[in-house]
Amino acid sequence: MKQHEMLRVVDNKPVADDVYSMKLYSPGLIGRASPGQFFHIRCRGDRFPLLRRPISLSHTLRDEGCIVIVYRVAGQGTRYLSGRRPGDLLDVLGPLGRGFEVKRSCKNAAIVGGGIGLAPLVELSGIYGERAAVFAGFKAQSFLLDQFKKRSSDVRVSSEDGRVGHRGFVTDLVSEYLTEHRPDIIFGCGPRPMLKALAGIARENSIPCQVSLEERMACGVGACLGCSCATRDKNGGIKYSRVCKDGPVFWSEEVCWDE
Repeated sequence: MKQHEMLRVVDNKPVADDVYSMKLYSPGLIGRASPGQFFHIRCRGDRFPLLRRPISLSHTLRDEGCIVIVYRVAGQGTRYLSGRRPGDLLDVLGPLGRGFEVKRSCKNAAIVGGGIGLAPLVELSGIYGERAAVFAGFKAQSFLLDQFKKRSSDVRVSSEDGRVGHRGFVTDLVSEYLTEHRPDIIFGCGPRPMLKALAGIARENSIPCQVSLEERMACGVGACLGCSCATRDKNGGIKYSRVCKDGPVFWSEEVCWDE
């Protein structure tokens, strides 16, 4: 059974409107947490006696002995997290779930994120480094671009309102990229419509693709079945997988996008 730890907050600051980056001191987790996995964090206080909040690993800082999570304030739990200060302790369970299957033999990779879905891709981009083309999509305001640019020299940006980079969807940039390049693998994390479109692009170009799904999670360890989603088995039949336990990362061909 996964054990929880009390981790000390080193830093917690906004990086965009309602988006925060939190640094947690935990040298022991650096070697155990993989890109795509998440942590289940308890939100304490009289108003927060309920469920933990699942927050993905963004990246690690080995020289500081820290892990970094990046989250959007979307409710009471994440608002509680945004109020934590250096020195505060958080009850953290993890790392949990199935992360990205890293293929270090790949000559190049396309890493595609939309909005807060960019956060789980920072560590992954560091593994591939200059072998990765990073595609970052935003509605308007950008964040984490400095982290990606530290790790890859090929970072392509889009925004729906044209405030930064290409005006339009990030999948437009991916389609354009594929007219001249052929990555060995595509990784994606973001809103479901984006991932569905990305899966279609990967299928049309016969490129393996892994996606990280977002679902509401209760227990975080596969017991409650609250985050089940429709997937396909090896014979093409429909089954229901637990995003927290069997995922959150799946091969794009496994996911039943229209269910």
